[in-house]
Amino acid sequence: MEFRTARTWTGPVLALAALLALIASEMKLNWAERLVGSYLAAVNDDRPESGAIWEKGRKTQTARLAVDKLAADREAHQRMARNAGTLNEIIASLVPGQGVMLSAEHFRELYLRIPSGIAAEMISPFELLRFASEKRWTRAYLEKSADGLMVYLLEPNNHVLRQVRVAAGTLALMARRSDMTSQSLEDLASFQNRIYPAERFFAVLASLPEEDRRGLIAQPERLLDVSGQITRVGISDEALSGFVDMGVEVQTGVQRRVLLLQGQDWAVWRLRSLLEGTSTGSRGGQR
Repeated sequence: MEFRTARTWTGPVLALAALLALIASEMKLNWAERLVGSYLAAVNDDRPESGAIWEKGRKTQTARLAVDKLAADREAHQRMARNAGTLNEIIASLVPGQGVMLSAEHFRELYLRIPSGIAAEMISPFELLRFASEKRWTRAYLEKSADGLMVYLLEPNNHVLRQVRVAAGTLALMARRSDMTSQSLEDLASFQNRIYPAERFFAVLASLPEEDRRGLIAQPERLLDVSGQITRVGISDEALSGFVDMGVEVQTGVQRRVLLLQGQDWAVWRLRSLLEGTSTGSRGGQR
């Protein structure tokens, strides 16, 4: 009887012992894991950065930083483009592959500040006038490439109304002429042989028919907006695509700068002949 009672308790006792052993083992392993984890955390900075997990994390972090930089650069370029006073300022800030979005109104403002000969080579003002009157053109996207500039005139749904490529040579010419604004007429080789006092220039200009005056200065309001006194005017000896450069020197205090205009060649030759006291030439651009 006593033997049977002992056998009856043996099973539960063994099961309880096994459970206690399992719990003890788990506690020991948990303690050991904590100990190992604390050690690894303490020496983590000195451990070599290697392994698949670390490499994946590094690539993720690098990609995130790259995306953040692209977003910041894009926002900076857009902010610069919104505040730009000339198209050349925007182009100079871009590298090949970069682009900026402008409103149609801002693009038109920048277009009007480009010398008329270069502007006409880029896109006809009559085309811009038509797109503006149709009220379909809302934005312009400018993208710089290795060999020039691409201009996309866009509708609200990003449909391309007109695509224009501006050659690198034209961009270089725009940049060169933009530099004229901080110089005097003597500093510019193309004007050195033909510099006239402003009083004489405007007196002869006033004697010409309205058609000739418009051929010489298509946007006289630009001169009305000048801050300072116009002292002299220079006329280039060269024609480009039917236009001739004219430099208007403006003095503000002790500072001088040159505002660049372009007149149609036939009108410029006629003006020059009057300034120099020679007979007027024909309207075909002959001297």
